[in-house]
Amino acid sequence: MTNLGKGDNLGAMKKIVEVAVGLPVSKTFHYLIPESMQGSLQTGMRVLVPFKGRKVTGFCLDLLDQPPKEIEEKLREVERLLDEAPLIDPQMLRFYRWISDYYLYPLGEVIKTGLPPGLHLKSELFLSLTDEGINALLQKCLGSVEERILREIERCGKVSLKRVLKIFPGEVSRSQLFSLRRKGLLQIDAGFEDKGVKPKFERVVRSLGRVLIEKISRKQSEILKWVEERGEVPYPELCKRFKSPSQPIRSLQEKGFLSIALREVCRSLSVRSELKPYPKPELTSDQMNVLSEILKGIDSKRYTPFLIYGVTGSGKTEVYLRAIEEVLRQGREAIALVPEISLTPQLLSRFKDRFGENLAMLHSGLGKGERYDQWRRIWRGEVKIALGARSAIFAPFKNVGIIVVDEEHDPSYKQEEKLKYHARDLAVVRAKEAEATLLLGSATPSLESFHNIEKGKFRLLTLPERIEKKPLPKVEVVDMKDEKGLLSETLKTALQKNIEEKRQSLLFLNRRGFANFILCPECGFTFTCPNCSVTLTFHLKDRSLQCHYCDYRVKAPGDCPNCKGHRLRGMGIGTERLEQEIKDLFPNKEVGRMDRDTTSRKHSHQQILKNLESGKIDILVGTQMIVKGHDFPNVTFVGVVSADTSLHFPDFRSSERTFQLLTQVAGRAGRGEIAGEVVIQTFNPDHNSIRMAKDHDFKGFYREEIGFRRALEYPPFSRMINFRLTGNSEKRTKTAAEEMARVGQSLLKRGFGKGIELLGPSDAPFMRLKGKFRMQMLAKGNNSRLLHQFAQELMNQMEERTKGKGVNLDVDVDPVFVL
Repeated sequence: MTNLGKGDNLGAMKKIVEVAVGLPVSKTFHYLIPESMQGSLQTGMRVLVPFKGRKVTGFCLDLLDQPPKEIEEKLREVERLLDEAPLIDPQMLRFYRWISDYYLYPLGEVIKTGLPPGLHLKSELFLSLTDEGINALLQKCLGSVEERILREIERCGKVSLKRVLKIFPGEVSRSQLFSLRRKGLLQIDAGFEDKGVKPKFERVVRSLGRVLIEKISRKQSEILKWVEERGEVPYPELCKRFKSPSQPIRSLQEKGFLSIALREVCRSLSVRSELKPYPKPELTSDQMNVLSEILKGIDSKRYTPFLIYGVTGSGKTEVYLRAIEEVLRQGREAIALVPEISLTPQLLSRFKDRFGENLAMLHSGLGKGERYDQWRRIWRGEVKIALGARSAIFAPFKNVGIIVVDEEHDPSYKQEEKLKYHARDLAVVRAKEAEATLLLGSATPSLESFHNIEKGKFRLLTLPERIEKKPLPKVEVVDMKDEKGLLSETLKTALQKNIEEKRQSLLFLNRRGFANFILCPECGFTFTCPNCSVTLTFHLKDRSLQCHYCDYRVKAPGDCPNCKGHRLRGMGIGTERLEQEIKDLFPNKEVGRMDRDTTSRKHSHQQILKNLESGKIDILVGTQMIVKGHDFPNVTFVGVVSADTSLHFPDFRSSERTFQLLTQVAGRAGRGEIAGEVVIQTFNPDHNSIRMAKDHDFKGFYREEIGFRRALEYPPFSRMINFRLTGNSEKRTKTAAEEMARVGQSLLKRGFGKGIELLGPSDAPFMRLKGKFRMQMLAKGNNSRLLHQFAQELMNQMEERTKGKGVNLDVDVDPVFVL
């Protein structure tokens, strides 16, 4: 792994630039700097460069007098300079290089991940029909797939190759489309589309401060006076104040009293803080003790990592806010990470109340333009705090003083697509590089974090009691082997009692939809996704069958397509069915639902939380969205409908995840004046994760689970890298997996990676996903450096062996702390 070394941003009049292109290619490239750009081009700027017959965005890494000696090919020139000032400073560039080395991912793609969407430009291939293609459609002489492809292109007129592959996942390959071109049916041209996000501007009217001597009309006088009082007024605002102001303004402009200019403005945010204000509370003695230690770390201006282990409702957020206040007072900047977008409206209210507009939001729930604007506010130094989900770790601050990772155990900090980084691990790296304070907070810390306490890597701070010494909720576990139906009598009775006392309730079920799948009892037929190895989930509202992985959906038929039987039956349960059952049980009560289906529209999840806060919702049904850090005093009952959903997942962390989820969901109850009550329904009441969640016993769970990990040599006692092959052809993917195993064993025999164990290859969970077949092999070892060397060599050899075979290899480095 590369060390985070120091670098510079100088390079006047250099003639060669080293560039990382924003594509999945592992090496960097060199280009000639045109004379017109020499002296202007700097490291950290974007450039447009020619690459394999097209033009793509590249990122300037270094400026050289001459190319490296090993480069023999003729260099091409940079096409265009895309920035006036560097987007990436030397510190962020070192951070990106470290990520690329550790996660074994192309540097250009890493940088692209860290920048807001819309800053990456590239030419694309576009498809259109030839005369022969049009005639073939008229004569109806094509195969079914070919005809569907050509019909789609005919409908669009001209369509990108990338879009066609997306419309027909798993059915159409790039080679098939080029085959249609060879037959003369298609024309394929390279085109350049600038889809970049640009700053938003508005017209403003400004007073030039000239003394009025000449006579002007009454309306002109009123407008001039109004603008002079304000100095500068947005044109739309002026139009609201005065009827038909265009002519008077033009006249005042011609006479030299006013000017009209464009001013960059920030787009309105999709996420708004509309919840009740939260007054600044007095700190408890525990909070003061914890904050005192943190302030010592902040004052040292050195890397100081803390783990705040505090029970649910113990006031961790207030500690974060006070620590950030101190960092801002010292003139430094803060990054605060939260695990879910659904958390941000309530947390945003807390931050807005405390810090006003000195705050930017960064997460995937914002539109492209919104994210671009928020990123630019940070980049230009207009704000000192970045709040958001995992992508906020890339906030382009230059003087970070503190990084907060709230609910640090949460699995949503791990990105599962493309660059598979873990934001908590990157927070550790960035805090160390910036000599900043690191705060990791949780009521259920990850085993890796708590193990780092024992190893002396982190300092432990504890908040053992709830605010005002409120008791933790009483938890009752119900064995569902003795029950009939979806809801136990215990849960229904507790729910009824809570409603009678005019209290609010949460019901948690971590599975959306109405039924997990539809079964024909006559022939056993089930509806499966054509692109993934999963059954389709039934959704009652629009009577559809949906895949929750690739979004494939069809209308649910009335009869079995296999045997024509009429008795199709929904099996299993989801939040939609649970919502319906609760409405049937309590017809006069307001029942809400919070899952991905009900929060897909802008502002929808804020509206649900607002209704819960105002008391409009009596019972809220939801997935894990409802358990993430929300604080509603009138919620006094929480029901867990099925605690077994995450328990039997094929993952060595399934017990840990179950314990964390149950403890977190229980923690939503009893945060106000009334004590909370929790009912957990399960078929495994004696499982250690459920027993200890019932007693809120994290330390007991940790001692037992860390013993299992040590015995089996699982993280944190080893490191893991998962090698995953994906391809359109099952046969080619399996052949490549067998080849990967041979290469891996050969490397081990040659002395690469002493002490490394290879497991597999085997089918990945969900052997087929989004039209791609998937195989995987796991490498496990104790030495991180040797494991990375082995992985890099394996990837280099497999890159050559899979070239042109339609199979891709990517790696997933298990999220364990890296420093």
